[in-house]
Amino acid sequence: MKQKAVITISIISLVKDSFMDPKQLLGARTLKKSFAFLVFFLLSLTVSIPLFLDGYATLQKFSADAGLIADKIPSFTISDSTLQLENTTAKGFIYKTDTVLLAFDSQEVYTRREIEKEMSSPDLILSLVFSKDAFTLYAQDVPFRLPYEQATDITDQSFQKLLRNFSRDQLFSGVIMLLFSLFISSFSLLLTLLIIALFANVLAGFMRKKIPFGEMLKMALIASVVPVLFFSLLNGFDIYPMVQDEATALIGVYYLYKALKD
Repeated sequence: MKQKAVITISIISLVKDSFMDPKQLLGARTLKKSFAFLVFFLLSLTVSIPLFLDGYATLQKFSADAGLIADKIPSFTISDSTLQLENTTAKGFIYKTDTVLLAFDSQEVYTRREIEKEMSSPDLILSLVFSKDAFTLYAQDVPFRLPYEQATDITDQSFQKLLRNFSRDQLFSGVIMLLFSLFISSFSLLLTLLIIALFANVLAGFMRKKIPFGEMLKMALIASVVPVLFFSLLNGFDIYPMVQDEATALIGVYYLYKALKD
């Protein structure tokens, strides 16, 4: 435990010293792969947290909206390739929350343009449209159309169960979202580090200095710690600079250039 604590302190000192004096980055060349991976994982996790929190807040809102929409689906059956409402006097309607839309238009009360206008909301995640001939599900504007002639066993309870499952499985969905956020963050960070290391390798070639690419990648990792933490902090306050990846890469290349030059 003491050895791990000493190594952790050494890595923190290396980051701090390198930020103050870029030539100290050369010390990252001797960093063990296991500890370099640990730093990479912690940075990826830091980047993923704001992404996950934003996504999870949206997930909770979507789950609540899905439950509300499930209660609004009228009783119906499908027979002879047509949608049969139990309440035969009911006309078409559109019910919409922030993230989910339900449109029943078996009697063609609304035009296609009117429905598409309601679906144009940027926060809308899921849309369920029951038209005269088919059911269409839109997930982020990607349509899935199911003609009634292929859906004879589907009833209102089928859709209610589907929507209520979204409301109940928040824990499982949250874990999946966390893993997905971590994967996206890791991929983005790795791409940034590769760009830094590649540019630094070109600069080293102009300076007639040879450093193995693996060691250059470790230096890029340490050089990117401070800008990555800075932008992650901004993201935590819902501030997302448009060019934060490019800025991180530029800062990393500059610090490696200074280290190689000095």
